[in-house]
Amino acid sequence: MKRIFTALILGMALLALPMRAQDIDQSFVFVDKEGTILENGATVVRNVVEPYDEGIEVIYSEISVKNVSAPATELIKMHYSIQQIDNGSYQICFPTSCNTQTEVGDYTTSSGSLMGDIQDIQSEWFPTADGTCIVKLQIELVTKSGFPPQESHKAWGPTLNLQFVKGGGLVGDVNGDGEVNIADVNSLINIILSGDNDPAGDVDQDGEIGIGDVNRVIAIILS
Repeated sequence: MKRIFTALILGMALLALPMRAQDIDQSFVFVDKEGTILENGATVVRNVVEPYDEGIEVIYSEISVKNVSAPATELIKMHYSIQQIDNGSYQICFPTSCNTQTEVGDYTTSSGSLMGDIQDIQSEWFPTADGTCIVKLQIELVTKSGFPPQESHKAWGPTLNLQFVKGGGLVGDVNGDGEVNIADVNSLINIILSGDNDPAGDVDQDGEIGIGDVNRVIAIILS
């Protein structure tokens, strides 16, 4: 029991560590399909599975980038970190080219200007079975100069966390609210203390509910 509370305290302490200060350029922002601006660092969960082609399914992010105050010719690109992909492939098309990956890792699209004030990112997961795909996006403003043109960093834009879920639910979402955060750690502690054999508490899928599951949820939050 002591180890359980020790893990909880350590996890909360890690979450409380100050993040490195970073000025965010808000001239480009993420918006949902209604055009609502999403806050920097927001999390969006998508679980609507649709047919894409014969024998292929897709879950769309339904997220776009909006030019709020930048010149129309401003160059941007998208950095994206695939933090979990249980199966299938993740595709992102932005601004004018498409990338497809099947493994976790850090990737970057090519640079270009938006095709209009609002442009669909065309970000989607093609699942081949039930599972979860978690991707973090960040906008980068860049400049090009010289001959041949050399690209250089100008500013960082907002970030967005995408969580695609098919079937069994989001890994680590112990309380079932569509997000993984400290509330799930608290819910898991309550399950352990009550002795309840709630399957939602078996986050690491080892057949038992205990300290390993607490550590797994904390690791998901920190990632």
